[in-house]
Amino acid sequence: MSNFTTVTSRTIRLDMKDIDTDIIIPAEFLKIVTKEGLGKNVFYNLRKNNPDFPMNRPELKDARILVVGKNFGCGSSREHAPWALKDAGIDIVISSEFADIFKGNAEKNGVLPVVLPEETVQKLLQKSDQEEITVNLELQQVIEEDGTIHSFDISAFTKRRFLENLSDIDYLLEQKEAIREFEKQRKQHLYFL
Repeated sequence: MSNFTTVTSRTIRLDMKDIDTDIIIPAEFLKIVTKEGLGKNVFYNLRKNNPDFPMNRPELKDARILVVGKNFGCGSSREHAPWALKDAGIDIVISSEFADIFKGNAEKNGVLPVVLPEETVQKLLQKSDQEEITVNLELQQVIEEDGTIHSFDISAFTKRRFLENLSDIDYLLEQKEAIREFEKQRKQHLYFL
């Protein structure tokens, strides 16, 4: 995980819908069991032999925000997809629609999926490479350079996960006393049965 409140960055824009997990990270690169090193192969088949692909352009090498068409992350449920995006430096993906399993995997692996209306995403996809946008997680806003603000919804738990850098294990450890109390009550109940 990684935590952040605000990210300001140029954007990598892919005006494509239905980008599946095999497009994000092709199956041939799934032979590893760690998260490191996948980033160099993110969108491999789109990047190879295409110097104009956004992630191949030097001016976008530090971009932390990806803006994409709807139904991003569809296809197989491989967790490697958000691993690869994160390893490539992507902290936030903005789309009008995410595949549910990808969205959950992204949230658990430090890639924030931001859902905005389709018309807003289409507007962001037409922005100049020079323009930056800001994602303010605390305020739940995407802010364009001209000051235009787009609000987005996010679950309280996901927001807290990112703001406080919480993994699933961290969250469970916070509940340690409640778990102990539950076990104690359960043992007492079982004793009387």
